[in-house]
Amino acid sequence: MQNYLYLSLIPEALIFSQLPPDRFGKYLSIGDKKLTRGPAIFFEVDPDLDVEGLPLKSAREKCTTHPDGSERRSTYVSIYAALAKIPIDSIGNLFLTTKDGITLKLERSEYSKTFSKGFHLYQELCPVSPKVASPLEPKAFSNYVTDPANPISLPKIVFAELRLNGLATDPENSPSANLPYKDMNHLRECLTSLAYKTDKMTKIVHRDMNQNLIYPVVSSGFYIGDNTGFAYYPMPDEEVLEKDHHTWWNSATSVSRF
Repeated sequence: MQNYLYLSLIPEALIFSQLPPDRFGKYLSIGDKKLTRGPAIFFEVDPDLDVEGLPLKSAREKCTTHPDGSERRSTYVSIYAALAKIPIDSIGNLFLTTKDGITLKLERSEYSKTFSKGFHLYQELCPVSPKVASPLEPKAFSNYVTDPANPISLPKIVFAELRLNGLATDPENSPSANLPYKDMNHLRECLTSLAYKTDKMTKIVHRDMNQNLIYPVVSSGFYIGDNTGFAYYPMPDEEVLEKDHHTWWNSATSVSRF
């Protein structure tokens, strides 16, 4: 039976499993007996990965079928600082599972910064999870927050870009009725402060993350980067999600206020 290796982001954990991605996502989001409920975001990782400092060999050996022949759902390798230790080249597809256990696969794509204009709003996912405004496009933002030369930096980061619409270029005056964020005045203030402080590259909007309200407001997609590499996972347009992934999109948008 095939073994898979997954990097879960909420919460952060490196896990071997004999469940394929769609069933693993369901297992993470609603559990065996459907007593839990919440979204899951995870990467598929090269199952032959060998990294110093991680007990991959022993965990791989333990990930075997149960005596009754059923699959082993999870064998944990690490629950702390796993992301920082995994090379970006070893990371494959990204999977987004809704609170109802429905999974969407995103594949890596070539990144171009030409589509990004004005200010940006990022939801950091791992290893920290504040919502951050920035004038930097996604790759530059990744480089900045993982630059060890900065007083505060991260070894690696996964984040999503969220919709700003007109606020990206005119945070003071642009209409915001079509955005689902609750505290619009605070968001406008954060973006405007960046316009007047041109030497400031980041501004924390919120210090935590509402896990149930990520997917409906993702714009360009998801990103992972450090000071040596970068990868981009584009989010399909809403029209594509409605047409080709209707069940997932309906589940993902069942909560509408951010």
